[in-house]
Amino acid sequence: MHLLANPGTSLLLQHTLDRLLKWVHPGLRLFHVSERACPLHDHTRANQCPAAGHPSHAVTIFLHESYGEERILRVLDFLQCPPWQYHHTESCGTREPYLLPSRDFYSLGTGMPVWGVRPVHYGGEVVRVTLHSTYDNFEDTVRLYETVLQRRVEEQKTGFCWFTLLTEAGFILQLAIKQLSPGVRVEPCYSMVLQFRVGEIGQLVPLLPNTCSPISTSQWHTEDLDGNKILFQVGHRKCALVSISPFIVHVDSSWRHLRSLQGSALHTRLDPHWSWCNL
Repeated sequence: MHLLANPGTSLLLQHTLDRLLKWVHPGLRLFHVSERACPLHDHTRANQCPAAGHPSHAVTIFLHESYGEERILRVLDFLQCPPWQYHHTESCGTREPYLLPSRDFYSLGTGMPVWGVRPVHYGGEVVRVTLHSTYDNFEDTVRLYETVLQRRVEEQKTGFCWFTLLTEAGFILQLAIKQLSPGVRVEPCYSMVLQFRVGEIGQLVPLLPNTCSPISTSQWHTEDLDGNKILFQVGHRKCALVSISPFIVHVDSSWRHLRSLQGSALHTRLDPHWSWCNL
């Protein structure tokens, strides 16, 4: 995930995110912060694009209770101190006593994703990046990221699914997609972009729902169905966060036609010789 900050603030935000991730996986940098050439003021953006219903991206850190409740509460305290800002609260929907009876989310500024911490009872500790999709776009959004990641979703419930991007000892990185209720709009996080490293770009471009164009010799950018920015970093070696193996597929002018393709290269298994790099 790539975050875009106003001039003079990138070092503080990068240090803040690095400190947060130390609680889960010291030394792992999943979030990169860079600066805009010119500051973008909140009131300027608000006049251009009024706030919608729900932030497009949320990052949830699941910490294991077996390592102690104090550790989880210390991370929560960290999220309640500047430069973090309280954003909103979601109910857990449970009547049983719970360490954190509600989901509080925090932000590093307008246009940034929201962040939260949750306890986990079993399995590894997880950093989950959740992409919120409008109700009507959910199925096509899932197919889009299946195409980009060259794999099917691993777990799927009604209106919710996820991909596992990285697994190490006791740590899991996930990309999840969550369907919003009918009528709820997505507020794109305009100060962030999901970045994927791909082996090839030429055969991926015709499969995308929106225009994908180069911004340099090794970077291409596009948007998903809800207007969220996606950046492709084209690699020259077999090491990628996302690998796109060469394939041949019938391309129809309608994006929704891709949903009906069965047994096509959209779901070709990943080359086992590819490995993961940092996001």
